[in-house]
Amino acid sequence: INNTATVLRRPSSPSPPSLAHRIALSYPTTSSAAILHFVSVMQRANILASSFSSINSYSIIRSYNHRAFIVNSTRSSARPTSPFLTSSLSESRTSFISQLLLQRHIVQKMRHISSSPINKSPINQNGGAKHTSKKGFGSFASRAFVVSATASTSFAAYYCATAFLFGSVASVNGDSDGKNGVFNIEKKKDDKYGIEYTGFDSYAGIHLDDMTGVATKEVKAASAEVVSKALDAAGLDETGMMKGVTFIAGEDTTLHPKHAHRVGLGTCPVYGCPFLPMEVHYDEAVKAQLENMRKKSSNDEDDKSISDGVEFMKSSGSEKAATLTLIGYKGGKLEDQVNQDRALALAPYLYWNINSSSNTENTSDSATTTRPVARLIGAFDGHARHGEKVSEYVAKTLPALLGSKLVNYMSSKDNDDEVDQQQKDHDIGQILHETFLELDATSPAEPSGGCTATAVLQIGTKIYIANAGDSRSFVVVHVTPPAGSGKKAATAIVYGTREDKPHLSTERERVEHMGGTVYLPNGFLVSGKGTTRVMYKDPTTGSTSGLAMSRSIGDWDAGEVGVIPDPLIDILDMKDIKKKVLEKMNETCNGDTKEVEIDPATGESSSSTAPCVTYTEKDVKIFAISATDGLLDYLPEQAIADHVAKSLYDTTVVNGEEGEANGEQQATHPLLVCEDLIYAAAQGWQEDKGGRYRDDIAIAVADLEIE
Repeated sequence: INNTATVLRRPSSPSPPSLAHRIALSYPTTSSAAILHFVSVMQRANILASSFSSINSYSIIRSYNHRAFIVNSTRSSARPTSPFLTSSLSESRTSFISQLLLQRHIVQKMRHISSSPINKSPINQNGGAKHTSKKGFGSFASRAFVVSATASTSFAAYYCATAFLFGSVASVNGDSDGKNGVFNIEKKKDDKYGIEYTGFDSYAGIHLDDMTGVATKEVKAASAEVVSKALDAAGLDETGMMKGVTFIAGEDTTLHPKHAHRVGLGTCPVYGCPFLPMEVHYDEAVKAQLENMRKKSSNDEDDKSISDGVEFMKSSGSEKAATLTLIGYKGGKLEDQVNQDRALALAPYLYWNINSSSNTENTSDSATTTRPVARLIGAFDGHARHGEKVSEYVAKTLPALLGSKLVNYMSSKDNDDEVDQQQKDHDIGQILHETFLELDATSPAEPSGGCTATAVLQIGTKIYIANAGDSRSFVVVHVTPPAGSGKKAATAIVYGTREDKPHLSTERERVEHMGGTVYLPNGFLVSGKGTTRVMYKDPTTGSTSGLAMSRSIGDWDAGEVGVIPDPLIDILDMKDIKKKVLEKMNETCNGDTKEVEIDPATGESSSSTAPCVTYTEKDVKIFAISATDGLLDYLPEQAIADHVAKSLYDTTVVNGEEGEANGEQQATHPLLVCEDLIYAAAQGWQEDKGGRYRDDIAIAVADLEIE
């Protein structure tokens, strides 16, 4: 009913209220006849599931789309001893299965349930998953049976039930090939250019959830050991700072202008010095230097480099990558405000130097030319009382933890000429998943704190995006017209992460399955206005609080009611992106084109012949953006992409000469563009909230082009 999921029974739990009664309370407008019919179907399905002696866990019926249901689960590797559709089932139950099969589409939707990836994956040797590793799901040999309540008797009953209930079933969601454990690998496509990419939800589903929502002490201890080894391999101490580096209290915070890892200010970690954000408004020194950069840019438009007078800003950005932040206002004194947002941009990301015997940074040409170029950007939005501690921890720890896993994985594949690229992509996706889980398990989330995490990892021409929460990342294409064409540049977002909001059907299902409550503002289902929240008890106040997202790092109290750190992961190929864009841009190029202009005042038309323009791969640029919702809530995504493109590339070409056309501004420094975007978003907050509230804002951008 209404695409809902209902847990029918769990043997270890008390008997639930009447199912019909629960549905009637949840859906008061649904007719009694519809409720009773649905309950009848579920009861018969439950009888079907109980016919197998191997089933000893709860039964699930989930209504997906149309009338398809998932019927069963089992925790035993044993199979029924008698053949299916003979002695195991009565004739009436056989008829029931046949009636439920969909003739035209036997399998409409199926969730693959298999052994835990933590126990199967060769790359997961340390730590463990937050949900799927704690109770040893190696013997979990469930099968899913997808049926429909529309079809008549068919021999397909035998095939479907035999293959999907008892056989080894591949992952089916989109066009999956079933090689990748419990994850549903989906093939996706962008609307503008038809760019294809793959992705998966790293959360295995409520059917594999152990109902706790937070890592156990054992998992936390194992994860802490993994993180400690990763930091040590990167030459960092337990606080994430370079070993042997002395600093004044406060300077170890990544937002501090004198943070020891900043470019030109200290000693870089072996994976490189990250660009770290500075405060654009309340730090007078930063504010003055950004103003000096703006003056220099307006006086010398051909030079985007940072001059000696503003050397200070080199630690936050270059001509190809940048990050900045603005502290918010949550009430009270200005001096008491705390910025809980963090961001970083590692360009390049020299992860291969981790675990090196010398343990010193290697930025020589020989080191970078023998390996694919790598970059890493991310944004982390802290929340709750100590959210800034969690976001700070993630920003400091992520590069070392992720890098150490990549080094170990890549070294194991160095001599493997038969490695399948699709499998490699999935393995790296699982590495990102493990990294998020271990960051969550070891974060300073007590007594109350958490953060979002959105990260873009580039390795060669591959782009891996992991996202948990309502911060977002984007992959953007910028097409620069060939010299002399007279054409304008074009910018298009080809990929954007999802906001993990509690009202989304699968997110709400998980929260309610784990005993939580999703708050929906009045009229939300009609207007979509307002903020949905997962309600939980805040241990610092004892009161009920609402978290405006369904996935995050930390937030352990919200984790008890279904908030998880498992990211959604997507994988894009820059070669495919450029190929599809060029096909689209050049598809009408079959000779000179005729352009017609109509004067709106007179209605008269004039025509001219324009030469056919052929775009090449060098004309297609790709870059990435990561930002917190403080920026995204008040600025259109396309406007952000357009503005960033102006800073990374020449945006106008007129008659083969760079310059301004039709009022378009020529490229400026990425730091200045980030500043512009932050102030524009802050103005939106001011106009909407009247100065009473403004969220923290952070953004990181990077060019992903390979020279």
